[in-house]
Amino acid sequence: MAILSRRSLVFAARAIAAALLAGEGLAAQSGAIVENDIKAAFLYNFAKYVEWPDAAFPGGDFRVCVVADSLFQKSVDDIIAGESVAGRPVTRQAPATPEAARSCNILFVGRGEFRRAEPLLMAVKGANVLTVGDGAEFLSRGAAVTFVREGDRVRFDVNLTEAQRAGLTISSRLLRVARRVVPPPEPRAGK
Repeated sequence: MAILSRRSLVFAARAIAAALLAGEGLAAQSGAIVENDIKAAFLYNFAKYVEWPDAAFPGGDFRVCVVADSLFQKSVDDIIAGESVAGRPVTRQAPATPEAARSCNILFVGRGEFRRAEPLLMAVKGANVLTVGDGAEFLSRGAAVTFVREGDRVRFDVNLTEAQRAGLTISSRLLRVARRVVPPPEPRAGK
């Protein structure tokens, strides 16, 4: 039931190994790079466990929009290079305006982009966009998924209400590995 694909795990393992071999002066930067790689791998793999309506793909490709620093953008580029989701090539974009974010399938807003988060999240409200933020506070701001640090691990929380508002269905397999799901999923009959 692995959420990360084999390719993504290999990439993340290499990134961790590189960080461990890095010198003392590079330790903080390498740690950030490893964390970026892990989050980028999660973003790509979220796409495999979320269902979008067909209308969400007017351009034919699967668009991962990233509003974050250049190091994170590079991590996403490395993870999605040559990949596809449901037969659609995966591309990374950086929406120039909040309205442009409506053409995204996944919209990621990084921790350092708080001032841009509100207009972006408002612009995609009701659109078929999986909104992902970096920091627990993004869940209360309207993101469907948010990354959180738990010790030395990267975890994620899910807001089912926001995902449903976007017309998206999140697989129970993804929900089972989330740190927290709000509101909790309805129990299945007979279980």
